[in-house]
Parts: sequence; C-alpha cells; structure tokens
Amino acid sequence: MDFSAFTSVPIIDSHVHFVHPEKMDEILALMDVVSCNRANLVCIPNRDATTHNPAALYFKEHCPERVYISGALDYLPLLPDFASGPSILAEQVRALKRRGFDGLKLIEGKPEVRKLLPYPLDGPVYAGMWAALEQELFPVVFHVADPDEFWDPEHCPGWARESGWDYSDGSHPSKEALYAEVDQILLRHPELKIIFAHFYFLSGDLERAARFLDNHPNVYFDLAPHIGMYWDFSKQPHEVRDFFIRYQDRILYGTDMDTRVLVRSGNGGRWILSITWLIRSFLEKEGEFATPDGTNYQGIGLPRDVLEKIYHANFERIYGALPAALK
Repeated sequence: MDFSAFTSVPIIDSHVHFVHPEKMDEILALMDVVSCNRANLVCIPNRDATTHNPAALYFKEHCPERVYISGALDYLPLLPDFASGPSILAEQVRALKRRGFDGLKLIEGKPEVRKLLPYPLDGPVYAGMWAALEQELFPVVFHVADPDEFWDPEHCPGWARESGWDYSDGSHPSKEALYAEVDQILLRHPELKIIFAHFYFLSGDLERAARFLDNHPNVYFDLAPHIGMYWDFSKQPHEVRDFFIRYQDRILYGTDMDTRVLVRSGNGGRWILSITWLIRSFLEKEGEFATPDGTNYQGIGLPRDVLEKIYHANFERIYGALPAALK
C-alpha cells in the first residue's frame, strides 16, 4: 500500500484505541507510515471496573506532542449508591480536565453497554455529567447505537454474534430508543460538543443525517468505519460527495485504530494500514477503486480545502490546536 500519493496535509486521527503500553512504539511507527501527525486516544471502561485511562496517560507522558486523550468514566465509586451518580460523574469530568485530558469518550450508547449499565443516557444518573461537559466546554466522542444488522437475526454477522452484539432477542434497547435519548440530551444541553462515532450509524440514510446535523449545530460525525459504512457510501457517491462538501465543517477523520488488533493478530498492523488506505482513498480518489484485497469502492475525490478540514482543522477547532499539558 503506497501512501505517498495521497494529499500532503496534516492528519489527526480522531478515533484511536490504545490499550497496551508495550505497543506504543508500534503504533507510532504505524502513524508515521500513514503520515498521521497526531491521534486522539479514546478510552473506555473495562468489565472489571478499570479503564483505559492509565494507558493513555502513559502515551501522553512519553509523547505529549503526538496525542490528545479522551478519558473514560470510572463507575466503581457509583456501585454502592447510583443515586450519587450525578455529582460523582460531574466531578470526574472536571478532574479529567484538570489532570490534562482533552475530552471524554463515551461507549455507554452502545447497546451492549447500555444493557449492562441500564440507566437512560438522558436520565438522572448522567445529568450532572452532561451539565459539567457543557459548562467546561469539554468535548465528547460518543458511540451511540450500532449497525442495523445487529438487530436482525438473519443478517447479524457471526463475528458480531460471538462478540455479544446480536441484539435480536429484544433485551437490548433499540436504535430508535437510543436516538431518542440523545435527542433529549441535546435539547437540554445545546452547547455540548459531541463527535458521534462511526457517522452516527447513519451512512445509509443521508437525509436523516443531514436533518440531525442541521438541528444540532454543535455535533459532528467521525469517519471511523463500521461494517458496511463505506459500502453504503459507495452506493451513492455523488450524493455522498455533495453531503461531505455541504457539511465539510462537521466531519472528522478517524480510523478506529486499535492496539488490541495488534495483540490478537500477527497481521494486525496490515489490517490497520488497510483501513487507513481505504478511508483516504475514499476521500481522495475519484470513481471506482479497489482495495488490496480486491474489494471495489467508489471514491468521492474531495477538494484539498475540504480535506484540510476533515483531516485536521475540524478536530483542532473542537479540541484545540495542541494537546493539553498533563498536570
């Protein structure tokens, strides 16, 4: 995969999972290969009540100029009494900012997690957190919903089912229920700065995506792929190109690069390079192109000024021109 032919502009990857400190040098090397200047490390809670925050802090301590870090919430203090959640989570937001985190990452809108933490996103447990995020102007990368196939027993992929992402039994919240909770949050807190991961899982419904962005001027979509996302885009490349140009100030480059892939697979580095090559080819090439594995997609050939915004300027406007210093 040749990355030298892509447009030479600064690149900030807004969506990177860093879990294994021993993989820091490997991630840095991959970033250099794909000309990624900086990355936003998005942290999530683990099932054992730990978080990815320590790994992100480790990376930022060693390479403060290369990474922004978006922290995860710690639910352990809430376990004795979730009624204390509003004040505890609000203070956690402020503490993350004081310590030198650049933003917050929420996986709580993923149906699997929303079932494990059965508290409405727009309910009282999170009320203090949303207020603090709005008051502190602290940006959020927010995973809400999942691909439609995960609710369909006939079309849910086997790998998703094995991961616990088959939602067809009715025990998980629906996609529409999650969207309704988000609408209430944004109605109450219109100044929140939220980047919705994976294009808010609306890659197949551009009309709805446009209405959502029009109704909420402070929200954004990232381009971290989900199953079928770039196939959706390839089905209507002219409409997608028009959408990206119209909302060029609201879209952020992201890959979902993940050190867990490097640990699970000896070929993880190539997978990361392939995803990065796909996204950049989609944004920069015109017409049909084929990935190294022979899959065909349609590129939208965006102008350089639009690429500048998607690759780095939009992120810098939300998170700042430089990462915050650790305290």
